[in-house]
Amino acid sequence: MMRTLATGVVATLLISCGPSSSGGKDPDSIEVQPANATITMGTTAGAPIDYVAIGHFADGHTEMLADATFSIDANAQALGSLSGVEFTASGMAAGTGTVTAMAGMTSGSTGVSVVVHQTHLDPMAPPGSDGNFPDQPGPGANAPTIDYPLDGAVMPTTAFAPDVQWEGPAAAGDLFRVRIVAGLATVDTIYAISPSFTLDSLPLPADWQLLTASAHGQPINFYVDHWDATNGAQRGNGVAVKAINAQVTGVIYYWDLSQGQMQRIDSAGRAPAIPNPPASPSDANNHCVACHVVSRDGRYLAGELWGGGSQGGVFDLSDPAILTGNPAPTVAPVTATSYTSLFQTFNPDASRLMINPGTGLQIVDPHTGASVATMGSPLPAANAAHPSWSPDGNSVAFINNISAGGGAAGWAVDYDRGDVSIIPVLGPDTFGAPVPLVPASSADPAFAAPSWPTFTPDSGYIAYGAGVNSRGRNTVNNVEVAYPGSLFLVKASAGSAPTRLDQACGGARDCYLPNFSPYDDGGYVWLVFYSLRDYGNTLAGTKGTQRRQMWVTAIDKSKLGTGADPSSVPYWLPLQDSKTDNMSAFWAVPPPPQ
Repeated sequence: MMRTLATGVVATLLISCGPSSSGGKDPDSIEVQPANATITMGTTAGAPIDYVAIGHFADGHTEMLADATFSIDANAQALGSLSGVEFTASGMAAGTGTVTAMAGMTSGSTGVSVVVHQTHLDPMAPPGSDGNFPDQPGPGANAPTIDYPLDGAVMPTTAFAPDVQWEGPAAAGDLFRVRIVAGLATVDTIYAISPSFTLDSLPLPADWQLLTASAHGQPINFYVDHWDATNGAQRGNGVAVKAINAQVTGVIYYWDLSQGQMQRIDSAGRAPAIPNPPASPSDANNHCVACHVVSRDGRYLAGELWGGGSQGGVFDLSDPAILTGNPAPTVAPVTATSYTSLFQTFNPDASRLMINPGTGLQIVDPHTGASVATMGSPLPAANAAHPSWSPDGNSVAFINNISAGGGAAGWAVDYDRGDVSIIPVLGPDTFGAPVPLVPASSADPAFAAPSWPTFTPDSGYIAYGAGVNSRGRNTVNNVEVAYPGSLFLVKASAGSAPTRLDQACGGARDCYLPNFSPYDDGGYVWLVFYSLRDYGNTLAGTKGTQRRQMWVTAIDKSKLGTGADPSSVPYWLPLQDSKTDNMSAFWAVPPPPQ
């Protein structure tokens, strides 16, 4: 989520070649030379192209048109620049464009292509190692298998490059070539086997920028080739990723269970979100901030402090003291009489915070912590969980009528039955009666425990998790149990059937706790969730561990409301730590400067 190339129509560049020698007559046609030229860039920059315009006249003669003006289209401008009659490739993108010459009212055009092929040798690889690999090796018993990226994944061009991970035979002296191809751009990286090599390759940022800029809507293809002295070079499966030209950036705040700390991922990398949270008055070692939510403008983070059902606190993320203070300050003082909450959600302007203490819903002022009286229908006083205020402010999604153990009272953290419902917001601090969207009685018993509703940026749809329990894991009789879970999408109004997001989950039932990105771009909205699925191989990834990791699926807006699964094969959220259990991702815009 770090960088992208701007696209769109760019102003045409016009260059004059000097006075005319055609006596003022326009040619019937113009020939641009050299025709369909190609610049190839690799270890050295490709030579520029000098263009000429040749006019063909009605009387049959031809002549050089010194007064012709040259221009390049937007596609060519993405590839390089035109100065005078000279086109120079930048090497920042590969592809094709058009060069046009015009004299009077007559014009002629030709194509121009830029091919870029970068080759990198790992320091352990002997010089000339790339010569061991033909352009397209054949299959074989020693061919590698790519574990990541996932074939068919959809990701925005602003995301960091995927770490290519694979498995296969490897011995001292063997070589691997990782080849990534996007249109006319190719990046090769050659590796030699060493004891510390983890069979993965992370593209350089400049290379990934080149590849995404060169894809032009076509898939980016990944290959891993293996070479050994006995069998030569062999190629296994190839995978393809679709890079969507979309600005999907922001900040993701998530819970690192392994370290018991909230982390932040943004363009600067990964770091603790609140390095020094306030300590519990009764336990100086308890600095927990969990079950967090962030305001729509990215400024405020609210969470429960020190454990389930304890005091809630609100932090101003734009305050530098959040990162430097010890303890980090809260917006309002937290005392023994402050509000308590398990879960919470901000209204759009962050003037109100709906809290979920126990299993009821209440409203507080996040800037003072004071309780706020409501009008209209009373908010549910019991059996409610996981409130989520819509971006347009018109409704609150939540799980109603939660229960556990065959109808016993549920806990907002742990229940096995509930209804996906919404509460209409009728005015300031005024609410309507809850409206069921997906009653548990209408759901497959395997999905009777919905959880964590989250709205699309336009407030039109709600994604939620569902399984046999509201948690992804629990401890039963001192044994940790993983509950099956899936993701669903439903229209945020009564009368629509939910759609299961099987593409996002790979057909398995190991997806939990979804949260929509605030970004709506590229024809998709973007949903982050955590999963137990394998990420990559056993050396660099999580294969075989069932470690919780965060993933992102692109929701195709053109499929919304059609009944078809609008989700896409997901990508692993870059910059998280693959060695820790990660969950509860909340995606927000960056906090405003103070």
